[in-house]
Amino acid sequence: MVAYSEEGSASLTEREKQNRSVRGRIDESGKVLLPIILVASDGLEIEVEALINLQFGGAMVIPEDLTSPLGWRCLGARRVQAGSEVVRMNHYIGMMSLGGELKNVVVLGGAKTHPVLGQRLMSGRKLTVDFQNGIVILE
Repeated sequence: MVAYSEEGSASLTEREKQNRSVRGRIDESGKVLLPIILVASDGLEIEVEALINLQFGGAMVIPEDLTSPLGWRCLGARRVQAGSEVVRMNHYIGMMSLGGELKNVVVLGGAKTHPVLGQRLMSGRKLTVDFQNGIVILE
């Protein structure tokens, strides 16, 4: 259900915001993690923890060793800026869910052990990180 303000613009109701909310954690080394669901080409859903990187402007990077078991299609490779160097990275298309919101995404393949969430998947949402209590919430 979408509620409309007096100006006529649409906004999510509180219940819908709660349904889209994702609760994560801060690990022992201070990494901010959120659970995501990666959907394999055969429909199998795999829940993994993704590291939040607010310096990454893209959608997501997933470990190359996850792309084959997921059956995600490789779209080819291109050169991208990674820190201070330019590297060649494969691009994949697949389905994922972040807070019950199932979507097709184009992601980069990388060598990290955790998937990495960037700004593009979190745009338009509110991220709360409470270091004192170890709580992470994406609304």
